[in-house]
Amino acid sequence: MPSIPERPTFTFPRHIRPTSTLRQALKPVSARLLALTLLLALATAADAREAAPLPSLPVEELLVKLDSALAGQQGYEAAKQTRIDRLRSNLSGAADTEQRYWIASELYDEYSTYDSDSALTYASMAEELAGRAGRRPWVTDMRLNKAYLYAATGILERADRCIAEIDTAALTDRQRLRYNEQVLYLMTHRDQYLGASSVDYPYGAVADSLLANVCRGISPDDPMYCWFVGWQGLRGADDARRALPLVREKMEGSRYETRHDAMNAWVLSRLYEKTGDKENMLRYLVLSSLADVKACNKEIASLEEVANLLYTDRLNLKRANDYISHCIRCANEYKSRVRVGRLADLQHRITRDYQTELERQEHRASTYLKLLGAIMLGLLAAMAFIIIQMKKLRHSRALLNDAILALNGKVSELEEVKEKLEKANETLAGQYSNAREGANELSRTNLAKEKYIADIFAICSNYISKLDDFRKNIYRLLLAGKYEDLRQLTKTPELSQAEIKELHRTFDKIFLGIYPDFVREFNTLLRPEEQIELKKDDLLNTELRIYALVRLGLTDSTAIARFLHCSVQTVYNTRQRTRSKANVPREEFAERVRSLGKTIF
Repeated sequence: MPSIPERPTFTFPRHIRPTSTLRQALKPVSARLLALTLLLALATAADAREAAPLPSLPVEELLVKLDSALAGQQGYEAAKQTRIDRLRSNLSGAADTEQRYWIASELYDEYSTYDSDSALTYASMAEELAGRAGRRPWVTDMRLNKAYLYAATGILERADRCIAEIDTAALTDRQRLRYNEQVLYLMTHRDQYLGASSVDYPYGAVADSLLANVCRGISPDDPMYCWFVGWQGLRGADDARRALPLVREKMEGSRYETRHDAMNAWVLSRLYEKTGDKENMLRYLVLSSLADVKACNKEIASLEEVANLLYTDRLNLKRANDYISHCIRCANEYKSRVRVGRLADLQHRITRDYQTELERQEHRASTYLKLLGAIMLGLLAAMAFIIIQMKKLRHSRALLNDAILALNGKVSELEEVKEKLEKANETLAGQYSNAREGANELSRTNLAKEKYIADIFAICSNYISKLDDFRKNIYRLLLAGKYEDLRQLTKTPELSQAEIKELHRTFDKIFLGIYPDFVREFNTLLRPEEQIELKKDDLLNTELRIYALVRLGLTDSTAIARFLHCSVQTVYNTRQRTRSKANVPREEFAERVRSLGKTIF
């Protein structure tokens, strides 16, 4: 290795060498230059750290960035709301059908992972506009969007129905890719309902074949390339090792700010999990969570897994508790039936262990307090000894008084610490009580769900039995040749009318069981003189029943008429008449009805 030359020294020429006065004046300047140089070096190092790729940062630093993003969540949501307000304004001013379709489609994109109800509203609006414009491919796009929303919120039967309504033979290449994506998404959400582990192979033979077909035809430039290739790599450790470099290469330079970034980081974390690299698994789960937060994604899964890892490995119970609380807020706001129950159970376990940890800390604080008490007793004994010796040591009285004053200050500080500990105990007791109350409420919710499921199965069984009896009766009349009796039997509507009344009464009982205050709250939307008074034996009348269906999200008059077995005109006239009695603006009435009632769930 070549030697490093010594730094040359600078010497003033003899005729301009500084005097001692000049040397003294230059010293502060040199100190300032040195301090300025140090500050510039620190700033440069900080900038270089900030500009470093996110995956290269330590996990703890990424967790700090995630905490900062969660603290600034309102800012991200405000920016998103600004975009939504602008699109809504454009929609209200658009007259052309196709232009309204594209704006409604953009509104769906903004709401798809932010507010499932609003996203479903705009997807339905766009589907209607596409049908009106005669654009069948656009209708297919919206049905795929609705399938995603139903699967994300746990309404899997409707998601199946949307998938089944799609004509696969008429799909474009882009739509076929989206169709396969939604089928896979629906399968994985159904597995979540059944309690499948994320460590297990996450899909069956049908999905395996579907993924193989997609991965053979998908281009590396496609935004979903990482997602499908990553999922296919989850079949085993060897497949994961082959998929890792492909996914990692596509993610180089990612800023982790979009939903696609969140999805790709999540699937990359799963690949690392398959290969046994737990550190990188946690790193990319944190990056996925960071992208979800910045994109205002409330259909969030990565943050839940981060909280579970922090809790399971006992890395940071406080963080785990904060993260799972944020996940529950997002799941409730997004109305995700898939996640709410599982999140509540995880939050209960985290809160319980967090409470235990706080109790241990409190015990340690109590031990320290006792130790301080023992020290105080020793000091008091010393004070007594000093007081006894005061007659002999009068010259030390001033010093002794100072010591007493200092001791009194310590006693006051200890009293303040004791008061703070008592307040902390009260706060922890309140949190524990709230957690127990939440667990009891969850238990009552499960019992109510089981009761309503049993009622629905009883209704279905009853109808099947009646239909079978009706079939047997017809068959006997046919065998006996009593065609006139058969004609009279099928002509009379009394049987169907009785069944319809029974159906309505059963619907009323179940609906009022879920929304017990619906009638009272509905009357608050009407003028005092127009409020509805039910008859003695009635649970709901036709008017209330129509708006009960609206509260459940059924807004189409044709669908409501089919459910209630009445004419569409009757439903339309009743809704118009009720809106005319409202004490709120007509255009807001339906939305206000949908917000009524606090369910028992």
